[in-house]
This record gives sequence, C-alpha cells and structure tokens, in this order.
Amino acid sequence: MESTTTAESQTAAQDVGLLPSTLIRTIGGILVAAKQSEDVAKPLISWISLRIKAVDQEEPLSFSQWRSVVADDLQHETELTQHLARLSLAISFLRATAQKDISLSPAEISLVWDWIRRLLTDPSLQPPLFVATRSAQGFLAVPLCNILNKDGTIDELFRFHIWLPNREPGNSDMAIHSHQPFAQSWILAGQGTDLTYNVTPTTDASSATHAEYALSWDDGKTLDKTYKTHQKFSVVSNTHRFVRASLAKSAVHKRDMTYTIPAGEFHVSDVSPDVLHATIFFFDSRRGFEKDAPVLGPKDAESFRHRKPDGTAPSQVAEIVDAVRSWEVSMEQGKHNALNADWEHAFQEFTKALNLAESLPMAELSNASHYRMLVLGELGSTNRRFGRYDKARDFLEAALADTSPSPESVEISGELGVVYRHMDRLQDAKRAFQTQYDTAKQVRSEPGVCRAVGNLAMVNYQLSQQHHPQDDSLLAEAIEQQRERVERARKLRRDVQNSDLDPSTRSHRERQATAWESIGLDRLSLCYTASGDTKKAINCCLESQQINSTTTDVTIKALSRFFYGRALYRDGQRDAAMLQFNQAKPCSPVIALCKEPSAEHRQYLRELVDAGVDMDLVDDNGYTALDYAVFNDDKKTEALLLEWLSKGLGGNSQDGIQNRQSEARLRKAYRELFQERLRTVLLKSRPGDNLQALRREYAVSLAEDEGKRKMLDSFKFLRYTDFCTVGNIPNWNSSSLQTFNNARSDVDFVIFFSYRWINKAIPATSPDDEAHTQYRRMIEATEEFLTRHPEVSRERLGLWVDYACVCQDDPLPGVHALPLILMQCNAVISLFDDDYYDRAWCSVEVLMIQAIKKSYNLHLWYEYRPRAVDMDAGEASFLHPGPVDLEISMAKKLLTREEDRAKVLFLERQGKLLG
Repeated sequence: MESTTTAESQTAAQDVGLLPSTLIRTIGGILVAAKQSEDVAKPLISWISLRIKAVDQEEPLSFSQWRSVVADDLQHETELTQHLARLSLAISFLRATAQKDISLSPAEISLVWDWIRRLLTDPSLQPPLFVATRSAQGFLAVPLCNILNKDGTIDELFRFHIWLPNREPGNSDMAIHSHQPFAQSWILAGQGTDLTYNVTPTTDASSATHAEYALSWDDGKTLDKTYKTHQKFSVVSNTHRFVRASLAKSAVHKRDMTYTIPAGEFHVSDVSPDVLHATIFFFDSRRGFEKDAPVLGPKDAESFRHRKPDGTAPSQVAEIVDAVRSWEVSMEQGKHNALNADWEHAFQEFTKALNLAESLPMAELSNASHYRMLVLGELGSTNRRFGRYDKARDFLEAALADTSPSPESVEISGELGVVYRHMDRLQDAKRAFQTQYDTAKQVRSEPGVCRAVGNLAMVNYQLSQQHHPQDDSLLAEAIEQQRERVERARKLRRDVQNSDLDPSTRSHRERQATAWESIGLDRLSLCYTASGDTKKAINCCLESQQINSTTTDVTIKALSRFFYGRALYRDGQRDAAMLQFNQAKPCSPVIALCKEPSAEHRQYLRELVDAGVDMDLVDDNGYTALDYAVFNDDKKTEALLLEWLSKGLGGNSQDGIQNRQSEARLRKAYRELFQERLRTVLLKSRPGDNLQALRREYAVSLAEDEGKRKMLDSFKFLRYTDFCTVGNIPNWNSSSLQTFNNARSDVDFVIFFSYRWINKAIPATSPDDEAHTQYRRMIEATEEFLTRHPEVSRERLGLWVDYACVCQDDPLPGVHALPLILMQCNAVISLFDDDYYDRAWCSVEVLMIQAIKKSYNLHLWYEYRPRAVDMDAGEASFLHPGPVDLEISMAKKLLTREEDRAKVLFLERQGKLLG
C-alpha cells in the first residue's frame, strides 16, 4: 500500500492526453452503473464521434482542453448531457493520472468531486441515475462507472464510498478482506486508517486466526462468483483453508490524500464510528488482478449473507459530504491561523465552521454534536486569546457537555482550566487540570499528560505566591512538575522525529512539542526566579530562546522574551532586560500580556511600568496594548496603561488620552460588529436575500449599545425617485433622507455610490462641480443598472451617497460607519476616473466590496466608466463588472488628511477579515 498527498496543483495532471474513444468507453461504463440505455447518452456520443470525424482521426486532448471544449460546445445541451460529459471526463481523468502514477492536487480533487456532486444532487434528474448499496464493511457505495470483461470479471469500477457517523456496523468477523483488482482511493472527507495484514496459510486449525471465505454475488437471477454490477445480496462461504493473520502496518489518510492497495492484499479500512469518511474508489485490473481474493472470517462458521440495498439517497449523502469537506477546510485553516497566533483569522474560520455544523445538511448527521463540539472547543480557545473569558468558558463548558472521555475532551478540559486560571479561579483551574490529567491517562494521550502536568505546575506556582511568605512546598512541587513537563515534551519531539508519519503531520507535531518544551522552560524560569535562583532562571530562558526560534506563534515568542527579561532584571542586568522588554515586532511582551488579562499579568505589567518599559508599542496588526485592553473590557489594565500614557504625553495629555481611548473603542466596535454580528448574518444568507436581515442586525446592535450609537451612524438612504427630482447631490439635511426602520421599510434595495469629490473650491460646499457631473453620472449609472436588473423596483430603490447621507456638521459617526454601511447595500457602483484607485477612502470601499462579493456572492459591484462598446452585451454601456481580483495596498494611497492613515490601514485589515 502506498499513500501520497499534494498541496499544489500539478501541471502534469492537467496535461495528460485523453482520447475521444476513452470518453466513449467511460460513458458506456457510466450507463451500466446507472442501469440506463445507450439512448440516454446518444447526444453526447454523437458529439464525440463528430469530433473524431471532423479531424479524420482520433486525437487526444489534454484534460484542460476537454474542459474548455465541453463547456463551449455543450452549453446548450440538456443538463443530463452536460452532467454525463463532465462525469465521463472526471472518471477518464482519474483513470489516466492514476495509471501514470501522477498525483492530483487538492484543487483537482475538488473539481472532480464538484462534478460528481452536481450530478448526484441535481433535482431535475428524476428518478436519480444512481442508487446506494450498503457493503458488508458498513459503508455506503454508489457505483459511478462499471466496465466488465467479456468473461464477467472486473475491468474497472469507480465508486463513491461513504462511511456515515453512527452507521449500521459492518460484520466485524469479516473485516479483513482482499480485492481481485488493484485499487486506488482518493479521500474526499474525514479520516480513515488503512490496516494492512500479513496472511500465511496453515494446516493447523488450532494455531490459525481465521479461515478463508469465498465471495459470491446474486443479482436476482444467479448466485455465483461472477461480479454483478447491481447486486441483491452477497454470500461468503467458508473454504476451510486456515490462515494466520497479523497486522503489518497502518496508515492514516485524510482529505485530499490518495493511497493504493495491491490486488489480493489483505486490509481493513478502519473509520471511527463518530465521524464521516468519504472516498472515490477505483478498482483497476490493468494494474493487477487476483482471481481468488478471499475474505477472512471465523474458523468455525459456514457462511454469511449480506443484503445490499439501502434507502439512503445519494443526493443526501453527497450534500453532507460536501458540507463536511467545507467544515474541514475551515477547521484546518483556523488551526493553521491559530498555530501562527493569527487569532482574528482563526476566529473567522471557526465561526464559519460552527455555522456549517449547526446548519443543514450537517445538522442532519446523527452525531452533528461531535462536529459542533470540536468547533466550540476551538472557539473557546480563540476567545481566551482575545481575553474574553466569559465567552471562552461558555464555549468550553458547552463543548465538554457534548463529549465523553477522548483526546478532544483532554484538550478542552485543559483549555477550560487555563480560562479559570486567567479568571483567578485557581481552585477551579486545578480541578480542571486534574481532570485533564486523569482523562489523558485514561485515553492514553501522552500529549495530554504533558500539557496537564505543566498546567498543574503553573497553578501550583500561582497558589504558592498567594501565601506570605510564599509556600515553598507548593513551589517545589511546581518546579518538579515543570521539569516533568519539559522532559515529556522532549520525549514527544523525539518520538515524532522517529515516527513514520507523513511529513506534514510530523512537522506539525514536532513544532507543537517544541512549543510545549519552550513554554515549560519559560515557566520553570518563573519558579526559579521565585526561589531566588536567577542563574537557573536565566539558563532556562536561554534554552527556551534557542528552541523557539522556529515557532510561528508570536505571542509565545513575546512571552518568552518577557520571562527572559524578567530573569535578567531580577539578576541586576537591567540594560539586557530592557532589550528584551522593548522589542516591538512582531509582538511586544506588553501586548502579549494585555491579550490575555489576568491578575497575574497585571502584576507583570506593573513591574514593566515601574521598570520604565515602553507601553505604547504597535504590533504587526497595527494594535497597541491599549487596543487589546479596551477590546477585552479589562478596565484595570486600561487604567494602568492610561496612567503610563498620562506621564508620557506632555502638556496636552488629557486630550491625547481621550483621543487614544476613542480610537481604541472604535476599533473594538468595528471588530465586534464585523466579526461577531454582521459576518454571522452574511454566513447564513443565501443568494437572492435582500440584506434586510443584515440591516436589522446592525440596527439592533446600535440600539443595544449606547457607545456604538454615539460612534457610528445609522443606516440612511435616499429614495431614488426623490434623488432624480432634485437635480443635484442634495445636502445631508434634505427632507428626503430616510433611516432604516427595523420594523418595516418601503425601500428594499440600496445602491452605494463610491466616488471622488471633484469640487476644487475651498471650502467646498458640495462634492460635485458646477456642471453636476457626478450627479449626472449617478443617474446614468442607476438607469443602466435598472435596465440590467429588471427585478429591482425603481419605486423601492434607495441610494447611499456620502454627502447626502452623512451629517456634514458632525461627519465622524458617518465616516466611522462607512464600511458598515457599505455591507448593508445590495450593490456598489464605483464612479471610475483616472484618480479613483489612488484615493485611500475609495480604495477602502473597493476592498470591502471585493471581500464580501467573493466570499458571500450576495452583493453586486460595477464600475461606471466613460461610454464604450460592451463586447459581451453588444451595445453601448456605462457599467462594467468591478475587478474583484484587483490587488490593492493602502500604504501608499492618497489622503486629504494624513492623520487618517492608521484608520484606513485598520479598515484594510478588517475588510480582509470579512472574507
């Protein structure tokens, strides 16, 4: 058995040549699998035959060329013909690349799967082309292409295999089996383990582990050893040939990996009953065929019969598999972001995963709570990194309520203990860590034991410091536990280095073990510092610094520098300590401590203030320590930082401090509204939604929070019919200005106009020139928009134009709300000119519409350009689709007020988080 995985698209796969006759042969196999006559595919076969005649010979086309030809030539054919063309191309592509031993990229596997899924789930195909049967191993099998030799033996079979959670179990007595043909599998979703066995014959029944069983199939006509495409049932009969079977090796397979099984090799596909697992399976006799491929079973039984039919619709399981694939992608990306301490993007992905787990079709899974539990654990961990301990605790406690002892529950218990520790509930933390330790021992999780020992050490250290004088016995226990944690982490790293794990998994686990070792050494330095042994503390930190150079978690690195600096400072080496404390990028020790507020961290921050450390450094995300303290609602840390700022800002410190507080609170409002309120609504929306739910959520958010209400403008708009009558861009105090009403609104579609102010007068009393150029462009653009979109009612259409909708006497709430307002508009029209993309605020608006259009496909975006011939429409046109892939960097965009630079850079990041 061989296993491979790829991360990049493979050009070699795309270039594999496929003959037209190959597609015709594949179509024949699809018709057999679907129990359909050749008439069903006659239009497709005729089209392929005509292509052969047109060039007077059969020429191969690459997969990429076939994709283009099929899309172009068959676009006016029936859905069934197009589905059959795509499926035959997908199967031919899998066959050709597999037989040439060419690996497929995740993108290529996704494309093949998408074509299969679309066919299986198309409601217009009634009755469905394919049916599912249940195998003796317990999984569902949907035949996709069956090609048999003249003697009835298998030439090729392509099947869609699905192991559903909490499925009817297969016959465990008959689990070890072999296949007549060589086999290859591409993993679509879930994790499975392939167990390979060494099997040797024996005549000694007492020493045998199994007997060989011969397999026969019944299609309702005959029962014999000839393979039947559409089986009623199968029978395995004891041959009384005895064998000894022993496990040879095992290999874990995950999404987008592939593995092969030689013909006649004995194996078991082991899938946890808690999870879904799905594959595309290819039986290929051209790479090997064994006439006798027995199943192993009990020595003393005679036969077993297995019924094949299953009532599960292939369309249903295909939708579920696709949702689980998406869930896995979000979870994997979220964990990758978390590993790199990119917690905002991690939160974004985990929120998406939670929405998938709680929505159809995943919610239909019998163990949907398992997937939800895994996401809740990650969201608890992420919220802990934001310092939002109440939310983190709620997520983690909910996750534990849905799980039994397992490696996942070990991790969640530990995370809950850390939250309790930061909430200064040390006894609760100790109980949670003890549960983590006991469960880790129960389920034999060495990583869990390692982390639990370190967590118990840390809480014992903190408890020892609560006594005056300190409790030396507890401190000694903490030191021994941290030493054990360090040694366990080192052993884990050595074990991983010597394992036969795939390179990606091995690299991840090695980095993980290294991080645990580094954290253990840093915390050991705390204990040594408390005991007065600063030399040992410094040595621990130096060792930690040496090994954590490869970690991508900037918070771990920053805290490591803090512990090192603290040990140096306590040792009298102030200058060396300050070098560690004042390193800003990518994250300063001060910011790392403010990210997760606690009494312990505030004590450390007080030490840094007293030492004269710079408390106002900026991290790579553009945030300061004050930003994190405000976002976490940590009033005590905020007061500590404001105290430091008041000493450092000079004579106008009060105004300066108020400005800094206002900026931090605005950033908090953006983060909360973007990431927690509005994005959640967008995830639940579907194409065609009119965004009224989004507007209601925004209105409710402002109504619930007086602070947000003062900072951010409500959603206002002008009715288009009123706008047409005024003859110019009206002032904000126009009587036609309306505010979105949460109960009802007679405007349900709103266009946001993004444009430059072109009035050169100083001071400018209007954004437009005397010829009303921008006003006329808005009218022309809107009229063409209505022509293109007749479903939009002129009478129920609104416009958002900044000068008309933002109070010019007090513009800040409107300016602050700009990106939030844009999200609530159904369409954006950019009034393009040569300077448009050079302006920072225009570019912010473009970034926002790019992110939400690409991610949710709910919004429309057009550029208004000077009239030209639109080649697609064949007529003159003002509007052109907005360039969703245009790369924009805010760093060098032009601003009227340079002091707005930090704001637009912050909004640039928030826009990316909307995706």
